[in-house]
Amino acid sequence: MSKLLTGLVSIVSLVSGIAACGGTEAADPADNPFTADLSDPGKEDSAYLNPDGAEVEIDLEGDVAGPDYQLDDAPAALGQFALTYFRKKELMYIESLAEDASAADRAEWLVGGTWYTKATLPAGAARTHWRLRGLNTVLLFAAAKDAKVGLTFAAKAPAKPFSIYTDAGKTCADDDDHIGLDQSVYWYRWEPEQTSCKVALQDLKVTVTKTFPKTQSSVYPEFDQLLADKKLTTVILFGQIDDGPITDSETGMQSFTRYARWLKDAKFAEVTAPLGKRFEKVVNGTTVQIDLYSPREFSGLDDFGHFANFQKALSEHEIVAWDGHSMLGGSDFWTRPSYPSNYQIFLYGGCLGYEYYVKPILHGKGDSWAKLDIMSSVVEVTASANEFAGPAIAKIVWAIDHGNRASWRSILMTVRNNVGDSTFGVSGVRDNCYSPYGNRCH
Repeated sequence: MSKLLTGLVSIVSLVSGIAACGGTEAADPADNPFTADLSDPGKEDSAYLNPDGAEVEIDLEGDVAGPDYQLDDAPAALGQFALTYFRKKELMYIESLAEDASAADRAEWLVGGTWYTKATLPAGAARTHWRLRGLNTVLLFAAAKDAKVGLTFAAKAPAKPFSIYTDAGKTCADDDDHIGLDQSVYWYRWEPEQTSCKVALQDLKVTVTKTFPKTQSSVYPEFDQLLADKKLTTVILFGQIDDGPITDSETGMQSFTRYARWLKDAKFAEVTAPLGKRFEKVVNGTTVQIDLYSPREFSGLDDFGHFANFQKALSEHEIVAWDGHSMLGGSDFWTRPSYPSNYQIFLYGGCLGYEYYVKPILHGKGDSWAKLDIMSSVVEVTASANEFAGPAIAKIVWAIDHGNRASWRSILMTVRNNVGDSTFGVSGVRDNCYSPYGNRCH
């Protein structure tokens, strides 16, 4: 179960190989976060960290009509329509199972008043009504405040999901032609409430089945583990944002160049780098090392030619930030690498990071949050690394010189002040033990 503390921003989808969403570089923010005053304004609120959201578990339930050979995929496929329906309403953000190999085994089917998994279905039983249980979900705003077990919602979805493109054409899709419309991506462009949509619909039932206790005290990055060797290693991967060749004027390259300038202005020294650019600065006896990989070192989640560089980034750094396009689908780039056993923080700037990429990163770390925190997003990302990873890393560096007194709440609020809204959240930190005031776990 992922442990989201505060929440929101990103996009991703089905069909690996199609670039979908990445940060766009705006003009320089008013302040270089590495030279700005990042002091906390006063006594820190120790209540639950997300003012706009809460993480819960839900059950998703509905009907399906289609060929028997497609029914194994039906619950996860219909879940994608629910994901889009609620995302567009800015109401909730549901974990995607579309590319989870275990999805068919997780589904349950109602036969004669009894729920069965595929393995226990009576011989010859028809599968028409299904449910998926225990999906991780973020609720927002009023829904978050009212979150309680038994709360229900309805999501409009097609009655016949596997023929929706043939049946509806463009009539039930939005007008976002950036993503070419076909059967495989129809769920992403799903727009059932427009007047042109006349196909048979159903209401998928969404039920909150589990809530989580609010954090009673501030939680922190595990600074004791990060700084045990008096060194903090960080890497930011700036992916390619624009189409065409990678030139110095390409958006990802501009972000890369701007971040390097920020570090120089903050008195980081550029030193010899094994890859990309490397900057170092000694802060309160700790060497802070920040590596920057440009799009030329690794351009995106389909850059198989530079996978070794991606692996190097994950293997050799305690903080890993990704700024680039996600795929229209859960790219397997996050399942391919080997992950180190030490504690790491991931700052995931690709779209729908919460829905798609928390799970594979967690799996790579041994399915345990003991050595992992992930800051990710749940809706479309419009912020570059300079706007989310810049302030996050700067606040962590600030903390090294201020008794490690930067909680995850204060880090996320610093990001919020730069991005402009409550967009990013962090998973895996509810049970973090470190506190500058003593171990929280005993």
